[in-house]
Amino acid sequence: MKLWIYVLRRLALTIPVLLGVTVITFYLSYGMGDPLAPYVTERTTDEQYEMLAEKHGVNEPIYVQYVTYLRGIITFDWGYSKVVNEEVSEALRYRFAATLELSILAFIVAVATALPLGIFSSIRQNRWEDHSIRLFALFGSAIPIFWFALFLQYFFTLYTDWQINGRLDPYLWDIEDPIDTPTNFLLIDAIAAGSWPHFIDALKHMVLPATVLAYGSMATIIRLMRGNMLDVLGQDYIRTAKSKGLTENQVTYKHGAPNAMIPTVTLLGMGFAGLINGSVLTETIFTWPGLGSWAITAMRSLDVSAILAYTLFSAFLYIIANLIVDILYAFLDPRVELGGHSSIAEILVVSFSILMLIITFLNITAAVWFGLFIIVSLTLLAGYSIVKRLTENPEDLWVVFLLSGTLFVVWSILSGFFMTILYVSLLFYLVYLGYYWDGVMEGLGPKYDEFKRAAYQVKRNPLTMLGLFLVLSLLSIALFAPWLAPPSESQRDPMRMEEHFEYNFNHQPPCYLSCTAESGEENGYILGSTDRGYDIYYGIVWGSRTSLDVAVKVVFTGTFIAAVIGAVSGYYGGRVDDIVMRITDVFIAIPGLVLALAIIAVTGDNSIEMLMYALIIVWWPGFTRVIRAEALRIRKLPYIEAAKAAGASDFRIIFQHVLPNCITSIIVIATMDMGGIVLSLAALGFLGFGGGPDLAEWGKLVSFGQDDILTGEWWGFFFPGLAIALWALGFYLLGDGVRDILDPKQRN
Repeated sequence: MKLWIYVLRRLALTIPVLLGVTVITFYLSYGMGDPLAPYVTERTTDEQYEMLAEKHGVNEPIYVQYVTYLRGIITFDWGYSKVVNEEVSEALRYRFAATLELSILAFIVAVATALPLGIFSSIRQNRWEDHSIRLFALFGSAIPIFWFALFLQYFFTLYTDWQINGRLDPYLWDIEDPIDTPTNFLLIDAIAAGSWPHFIDALKHMVLPATVLAYGSMATIIRLMRGNMLDVLGQDYIRTAKSKGLTENQVTYKHGAPNAMIPTVTLLGMGFAGLINGSVLTETIFTWPGLGSWAITAMRSLDVSAILAYTLFSAFLYIIANLIVDILYAFLDPRVELGGHSSIAEILVVSFSILMLIITFLNITAAVWFGLFIIVSLTLLAGYSIVKRLTENPEDLWVVFLLSGTLFVVWSILSGFFMTILYVSLLFYLVYLGYYWDGVMEGLGPKYDEFKRAAYQVKRNPLTMLGLFLVLSLLSIALFAPWLAPPSESQRDPMRMEEHFEYNFNHQPPCYLSCTAESGEENGYILGSTDRGYDIYYGIVWGSRTSLDVAVKVVFTGTFIAAVIGAVSGYYGGRVDDIVMRITDVFIAIPGLVLALAIIAVTGDNSIEMLMYALIIVWWPGFTRVIRAEALRIRKLPYIEAAKAAGASDFRIIFQHVLPNCITSIIVIATMDMGGIVLSLAALGFLGFGGGPDLAEWGKLVSFGQDDILTGEWWGFFFPGLAIALWALGFYLLGDGVRDILDPKQRN
């Protein structure tokens, strides 16, 4: 396939994905209460309300409302934002410029720093320089972005006169020497006005938030560039270049780096979109007037129009970035297969999507009937296809049972029933071990040798040992929480921190190890207290249980769903794969943190359980794509073809051959996701979502210390943030080690 045909095909496939995103955002809006709330005041009469309802089509059936909503998106009529008292489209335009300017600077800093460090780390592999750079990169992935921002705020507030909050100095820009800002890109506007003081002021306000934003992306680019360079430097043409007498620098920078840059460059597009959408926390802390801070204010105020607009706009940025990345990768790397011709299913989906948009723009009534016709037709076609396949292949009935079983397992996890199933299964397994003990002992010999090999690899890698130590330490804290921080007799729930009213609004500093009553200290707070009188030490100890509970449930549920769906989709391919991946793309298109925040805001349920459900919804799609990619690779291997030729069923092939060979990727990703989930949990808790303020959760504890930075009371945010960072760092280091252990190329 020619490149231009591939580009057109990718452009066409973005249309149904965008349409799927609008379905999700509309469904969210439908559950957010009164959609007319932004337009209603205390003086609004019943007649005026009815007129508003008729104008916005609120009284119409849901499918008519959706078409009206879709038409509004096409015509850029995105509603009215009550938190800023202006049209959503205007608010987006103004604030996007602020976010984009900050993201561009962060992107430049990240790329200019990460690429040289990644290359240097690869050529110094397994030396102290390599370990230092890897640790620096892992810290960037593990450190909560809001904690890093607060740390910089504390340091620069107390020890420098550096500008911290906001985007500009209002006195300079509005009173002393006002200049026009037609583009709202302050650096460009200052240059256009020829004003050096305005440029310096704008840059000073950008440095700290840009540094915070850049660090996380910098860490990802370093790790990717290092991995790509190690792969490239092991290729035959590199050894040939060395044998011809080329210097180390010539081999590295002339032959190695350009080829390693191909996958790295493609990541940069997604990374830039991630910077824009990941600015929520940074903008909130530094009071940056961008999209992120606007979105958080809208979610706290339940501003429906603003929430949905931000969600839709974020998804649009991700889709465009993904499209650019795909095209750029195909253009840069001639080895990429551009794929065959589009399937009939793809052509129909794209055609119907385009036709739906055109009809919606022209006539709402016609679009409603056309949409209903498509839904009914697809339902009948799907039902007919399933019945026909099961009639012709009765052995495929296992797929129906598999999906039903998946739903049951997910329900059991979310309802708490899963632990009962787990305990019963463990009991049966112990009975099995006792009955077949002799056979089990015979099979332990090879397993023991494999364990010794893995233990040897762990011991010789100091970073893996550090990760294992951190993970075991934090798990021990969670296990022994009742003894490490015993709750008072009056506490009904040990997960709820007890508020000490005598210390309310009066922070108690840490007293470390001399906090007994006999010591003469006024308090018993080992790590200090918050402004609400919460014991930080108690919150950290019991917060480890909150983090462990949420991480295990989200990772296990997401892994189970992804393993089943990804393996089936990748193995069968064709139409099944097309349908599954298009649905998955819709969920992936919406940034995880944004979608989780929108779900919590929509439901109005701020419990830790709802936060967990939101994380499950946003976590499984990315994992599914990884498992599906592995299944696509494995199904083409010779032993799979041999199993088919021997008459093995699809069920047996998937669960005895495909999934077991995906286990390496599953274990590595699941291990690292244990850290990623806690980072997301802490971020949502920091923003005020997920349980009450007294819940022992690390992100909430950090938020309590945010307002105390200017007074020098550092312990309120430092210790809980350190716990989050150590948790994530431990699992990231352990995940890297597990990947090396399971990699056959690492075996000696």
